[in-house]
Amino acid sequence: MFDPSSFTIFPKCPFHSITGFHCPGCGSQRAIHSFMHGNLAQGFQHNFIILLLLIVVVYDAIVITINKGFKKQYFNLLHHPVTTKSVLVIIILFWILRNVNFYPFNLLSP
Repeated sequence: MFDPSSFTIFPKCPFHSITGFHCPGCGSQRAIHSFMHGNLAQGFQHNFIILLLLIVVVYDAIVITINKGFKKQYFNLLHHPVTTKSVLVIIILFWILRNVNFYPFNLLSP
């Protein structure tokens, strides 16, 4: 009901408050608020890395449902070390690039 951009009751990012740089999670509250109100484009503008989270959650839910619901044993790629390292690299690159003040990287900042 309350927009995190307009109300001060929501906690601010401690990393951004101390350093002035955006962390990978900066803008997540505003993005979730936008998603819950049907504004998908605006939500992704606040924090684009949520798309990666959405892909991971949907994939994991599908694999778990198939494995438990249909008694199958599909290998979950999320449990592979290379996948974990790849996601970590993507998040670190996103963290660095969203703090670069040049086009097109400045589009990643909230």
